[in-house]
Amino acid sequence: MLPPPVLPPAPPVGGPWGAGRPYDPAAGRPAALAGLIGADWRPALRAVVAPTAVLLLAALIAAVPESDYYSAPFDSPPFGKRLGSSLAMALGALGAPYRLSLGTEWGESSSVFRALPMTVTVLWLLALWLGLRVGARRRQQRTGEQQTRRQAAAEAVRTAVVAAAATLLLGLVGGTRWHPGGRGLGMDSADALQGLGRTTYGASAGWWEAVAWTALLAGLLAFAVHGTDALRWAAWRNRAVRGWAVAGLAAGRALAVSVALAAVAGFVLVAVRADGDLTGAAVAFLPNLGLLLLGVGSGAVFRAGSSVASDGVPDWRTRPYDANEYSFFDPGTAGADWRWSVLLALVSAVVLGRTAFRRRLDPADRLRLAAVYAVGLSLLMLVAGTLVSTESVVGPLLRSRDFGSEDSLSLVPWTLLVANAVWAAVGALAVPPLLAALDRPSAPPADRDPGEPGAESAGVTPMVLEVVDSEDGRRPAAPVPEDGGPVDPSMWSRRP
Repeated sequence: MLPPPVLPPAPPVGGPWGAGRPYDPAAGRPAALAGLIGADWRPALRAVVAPTAVLLLAALIAAVPESDYYSAPFDSPPFGKRLGSSLAMALGALGAPYRLSLGTEWGESSSVFRALPMTVTVLWLLALWLGLRVGARRRQQRTGEQQTRRQAAAEAVRTAVVAAAATLLLGLVGGTRWHPGGRGLGMDSADALQGLGRTTYGASAGWWEAVAWTALLAGLLAFAVHGTDALRWAAWRNRAVRGWAVAGLAAGRALAVSVALAAVAGFVLVAVRADGDLTGAAVAFLPNLGLLLLGVGSGAVFRAGSSVASDGVPDWRTRPYDANEYSFFDPGTAGADWRWSVLLALVSAVVLGRTAFRRRLDPADRLRLAAVYAVGLSLLMLVAGTLVSTESVVGPLLRSRDFGSEDSLSLVPWTLLVANAVWAAVGALAVPPLLAALDRPSAPPADRDPGEPGAESAGVTPMVLEVVDSEDGRRPAAPVPEDGGPVDPSMWSRRP
């Protein structure tokens, strides 16, 4: 008798694909890709709206006036052309070089401006920070939990991607090309076309540099905002991290106050000594002016340099690099009025010392504060300068650099590093003891205990420490560091 035939197994109920398991589209994705695609991008999109509007508003303000700045003796370009050029100029606030070109049938020339309008940069960062803060508070109210470092890093990556995409879109839209008319030269359209030839003006921006800096700045700022709780907890667990975190926060506030005061002084100086058009343009560079004045007042060397090249080699009539240098110790032809800028350095040192005194920092923390302040101020001064390079090409076929020049306005790096280090040490180490000596209260009577009733009337004010409210309105208990170190003074407030 033959054995029964062996039948194949029945197919699964769910069909042959997947052996009955439901299909999961995210099963085969990498973790990083799944975190980007499956996450909520709405907070990042909302946060980037305001800083993008800041760039558009800055471009609109620069494009509205129909000024000779755009047209020279030629006809002024229409509003659309001016807006495209102004938008390319506004991207300079994010590190993009601004390029102007002039092409004719005899040759072409181009100029590249590298100047950071820090007023627009500060407004862009402030708008992004406010948007991120609103998004972080909404998330905490909705979920009721604090974000981990991994979640904060993911949110920072999403914010950086969205901000970079917005900058890329502005960079692709910005820039323009137009053909100038000749009515400013007394020509009609036919005579202008014949006399000017095929003349073309162009304006553009190095948008890829702006995209890179946008991603970096937006990512760091988003991680600082969304990872505040994680960073604060890490600071509480480690004494060294806690000290550097307190120094960073204190130095940031002192820098903001010092640069703001210096910017106001720079604006007053320009408004008094310059005409109206230059005063309006200086509004975009107020922090730059303040940093340059503060650097000169601190003792750094201010340099105005230029170089000229002809036929690929330096011109025989001019040195390869002709620099005029001015400093507080040797103002040269600039006059002794520059020495009034030392008041800005003194005020900045007092602001830094008062910050260290109010936070009751010990000597080690004051050293960290001086180091962070000096490094931060030096970096700001390094990017506050201006570099303008011009290149001319003669002939339609010759593409080598025939004529060119380069002009720069900046502070000499090593001098500003030394000057900032000295003044930071004076402000963080020498000013707090002086303020403590001036603020020392009178000693209470020997027979009066400061804690007993009536001590306040005798001039003794007891100190009450209370925990500062957290963002969600609760009063958390102050965590005790594992190493038993001192409690961070910034977490407490003083009230009599």
